[in-house]
Amino acid sequence: MEFLLDKLLSGLARVTSRFAVWYRWPFPVSIAIVLGHRVNMRRANLTDTEVAPPTVMPPPGFDFQNARTADGSYNDMSKPWMGMAGTRFGRNMPLASTFGETDTLFEPSPRLVSNRLLARRDFVPVPHLNVLAAAWIQFMVHDWLSHGKSDVSVMHDVPLPEGDDWAFGKMTVPRTFPDVTGGAPDGRPAAYHNTETHWWDGSQIYGSSLQRQIEVRSDPSSGQVLANGKLYLDANGMLPIDVNAKWPNQELAGVNGNWWIGLSVLHTLFAREHNSIVDRIAIDNPGKDGEWLFQKARLVLSALLAKIHTVEWTPALMNSPDGRAAMRGNFWGLRGERVSKVFGREGMGEILSGIPGSNVNHHAAPYAMTEEFAASYRLHSLLPDAFSFSTHEAGQILHECDLLGASSGGVRDVYGKASYEDVLYSLATAHPGALVLHNFPQTLRHLNKKPEEGIMVDLATIDILRDRERGIPRYCEFRRLINAPVPKNFDELTNDPAWRRELQEVYGTVDKVDLLVGTLAESNAKNGSPPGFGFSDTVFRIFILMASRRLKSDRFFCEDFRPEVYTRAGFAWVQENTFLTVVARHCPQLGRHFADVRNGFFPWAKAER
Repeated sequence: MEFLLDKLLSGLARVTSRFAVWYRWPFPVSIAIVLGHRVNMRRANLTDTEVAPPTVMPPPGFDFQNARTADGSYNDMSKPWMGMAGTRFGRNMPLASTFGETDTLFEPSPRLVSNRLLARRDFVPVPHLNVLAAAWIQFMVHDWLSHGKSDVSVMHDVPLPEGDDWAFGKMTVPRTFPDVTGGAPDGRPAAYHNTETHWWDGSQIYGSSLQRQIEVRSDPSSGQVLANGKLYLDANGMLPIDVNAKWPNQELAGVNGNWWIGLSVLHTLFAREHNSIVDRIAIDNPGKDGEWLFQKARLVLSALLAKIHTVEWTPALMNSPDGRAAMRGNFWGLRGERVSKVFGREGMGEILSGIPGSNVNHHAAPYAMTEEFAASYRLHSLLPDAFSFSTHEAGQILHECDLLGASSGGVRDVYGKASYEDVLYSLATAHPGALVLHNFPQTLRHLNKKPEEGIMVDLATIDILRDRERGIPRYCEFRRLINAPVPKNFDELTNDPAWRRELQEVYGTVDKVDLLVGTLAESNAKNGSPPGFGFSDTVFRIFILMASRRLKSDRFFCEDFRPEVYTRAGFAWVQENTFLTVVARHCPQLGRHFADVRNGFFPWAKAER
């Protein structure tokens, strides 16, 4: 039955795309078309890059059937290496289309693109979102992927445009380390390894190695793992300091790179939530030890994070009936949350009852995060360049600083001037930046990465360079390869006359436009951003494929998403909780600010001064 339904949806998507983009159709038809696009992309846009999968031994004495391993191995029993830390990124494109650029690597100069098209002029906010939405996506990305450290033995010399104000007179960027495990077969494009687990397993909180997991579970004063199964927090419920970090006063977490106040708030909140889950599960299981409690709480928290992202964060950015239905359908199915909770699943299919509890299916390739997905998640424009922190009781300003002042070790300085609750409130009442041209944070374009060595980077330049280096097709070819309408000229790419002129001056022809630039420029009625969406149709198409895949390939979200694995209390915890119930549990004094907020990533009510 599901095979026949997939076939019908596939045909519908192909036929209707000849006449109009999916969001131009009536609501029920548009949802069916989106599902059809997902069917087609599952067949055509999942490519395996592994040539020598690692041999993995079962962790001794570890119940990997009923718990997640630290490194992500043994999620798939038949291919225990699948999705583990250190395995390769997959692709959403045919391998022949993923060779890194060489002769055209600097055409046009990535720095020119940064200066002319990306650099923030006046801050363009998103009125219907709060800054927690910006923090959340980085929080999630740190769970899914990282290319790790760069290869300083091979440097890219980025050409500086005439009259460029780059202080050093020269811009060099180390290349991404290619993965040469098992050799590189002739005729294949370079592939790269993911230093984090590919799974949706809370690795940003717990780490992607047993060593890191032990660190976040240990009391810094003794070095001993907490016997109760909890994550270590200090007496004030705050994260400990990472004594091995290069930045002083850097907080410790499973992943704590590119740290700023928004990440700190979410990591602290969900470390507290892990400990609350431990307490709840322990009530029903008084004879279980701390290790068992830790592993069950990790399962529960990882699933709760996945649920929040699927049914709350993503619909907040896709603020339209179509977007909300498409993403909430991933978790609850087309029958919806109420019906699913009352009647349970209807068979093992995903369309009516949602993916959680359905059968695992990797579709056309072993599960892996993809390079194209990583490229689509270049959402730096969401970050503001400046922050103001106020009291949640009366809105009195306590502290103001720029992004650097609220980053790395500076996070603790912020907490020295404003309480955790005041910081959370302040982020929830401020707006992130819009994903459009000319809105990339200036702070990130002059980022001091190694102050002791005077190393500065322009992250906007690096974003453009990395896509070209890693073989991400440019914008038009990218859309062509995902079977989306392709603009024939700049007029079809954007409705903004000034943007058209600037794009023409920088690129000359629309076929040369980089993926990031194209997705930020999309605004044409034929190819642009769907109404109410915070990101482009191009990015959405990758999302509908990979957001489903993160759930559909993971047995802990499919066959093993059941009370027998999660515990009865843990399974109910996932079903019943939301982002705002988590906030209410740990910061009840903020309740009046979000009492009337439909989605926790929408702006909260400000305190009256």
